[in-house]
Amino acid sequence: MATELRMPQMGYDMEEGTVVKWLVQEGETVKRNAPIAEIETDKAVVEFETETEGTILKILASEGSVIPVGQTIVVVGSEGEEFTITEPLQVTEDSDTPVTENVEISNKIPEISENNVATDPEITPSSIIASPIARKLAEDLGIPLSKIQGSGPNGRITKTDVENFQDSDDEQVSETISTTPETTQAPPEVTPVKSSSNNSPSDKQPLSRMRQQIARVTVKSKSEKPHFYVSAEIDMTRAMALRKQINEQLSPEGVKITVNDLIVKASIETLKKFPKFNAYYEEDGIVYNDSINIAIAISDDEGLIVPAILDCGDKSLRQISQMVKDLAQRSSNGTLSPQEYTGGTFAISNLGMYDVTSFVAIIHPPQSAVLAVGTVTEKPVVKDGEIVIAQTMVGTISADHRIVDGAEGAEFLVAVKSLLENPMSMVV
Repeated sequence: MATELRMPQMGYDMEEGTVVKWLVQEGETVKRNAPIAEIETDKAVVEFETETEGTILKILASEGSVIPVGQTIVVVGSEGEEFTITEPLQVTEDSDTPVTENVEISNKIPEISENNVATDPEITPSSIIASPIARKLAEDLGIPLSKIQGSGPNGRITKTDVENFQDSDDEQVSETISTTPETTQAPPEVTPVKSSSNNSPSDKQPLSRMRQQIARVTVKSKSEKPHFYVSAEIDMTRAMALRKQINEQLSPEGVKITVNDLIVKASIETLKKFPKFNAYYEEDGIVYNDSINIAIAISDDEGLIVPAILDCGDKSLRQISQMVKDLAQRSSNGTLSPQEYTGGTFAISNLGMYDVTSFVAIIHPPQSAVLAVGTVTEKPVVKDGEIVIAQTMVGTISADHRIVDGAEGAEFLVAVKSLLENPMSMVV
């Protein structure tokens, strides 16, 4: 029986995705979990994997089209299998594919005659393949898409193409001005009129799709989730000493434990004791997640993503270190799976590399808590009546007050603090 594969939801609050490139063709045989397309979300380009094995019977969404989540984009089944799909096709206005309603799609090949041979359509802005952000940027800059040469798949116009575009007419004008004889009177200099407002439209920079998504998610989180915050100073002296010892011992094997790895391990062990922080609020109830998936906040030039290391509840410190490094590497390469983008159950945001002492983080929906940590720094502290130099770090838990209370937040953070101050319990 033929299976309809739909546009997946590869990010919280994702409403639509762009089909960047098909990795298969109609009639090609595919295996289960094989990548068949590249889908552009608000934050990245992700490989879309088939849920079943079989033959690609029909590709419904063309490259460059923007399809709502849940819409069928490809059909997989047995070779030669007949199928029929009757459903409204919904394609957003900035797609290169026209909107069609109540289309019946069949794998039967229609007869071709002189009366149904298609003619070349008139080129219009809506028929040009371009990414949504490229369309918006071109519109803001007043550049016709028809003048831009696309460098993406099938000539798809990208944001970079728009940014690098230089109109040939402008070049001709520039050349004419530069070759004008000196005797020719130059045009009078025009002094631009400045707006009295600091927020004039000319100063407005369009938001990228990633920034738009970040704006939607953070506003939704702060609007719906009643945040509260608890902070504590953590003595990292023993943890840093243990980290140094482990790295010296395992350096021949290429193992290097980071401070963040220790924080992830401490959070995992604490979540086992406080499962509410690994849950989320839904319709006046608390839903507990079956596995612990630690999301790591990763920043790049475009913005912030929060992918997760999945099912890490029983992993050793060494395994966690490898998983975190692999996650960061594949994040930069754009090869994360949809589940890694959306499956986080608890998040950690570490700004220690920026020499930040402390900060509070916004909860990433639908999660209920996030741990924010600053840099590890040396400072004098009092121990047993004496002043000594210790390596300390400030941690702050942000939590959803609908699920947990301040006292529970304090207990959770103190448990993380205890593990980091006595780290041997995490490696034995």
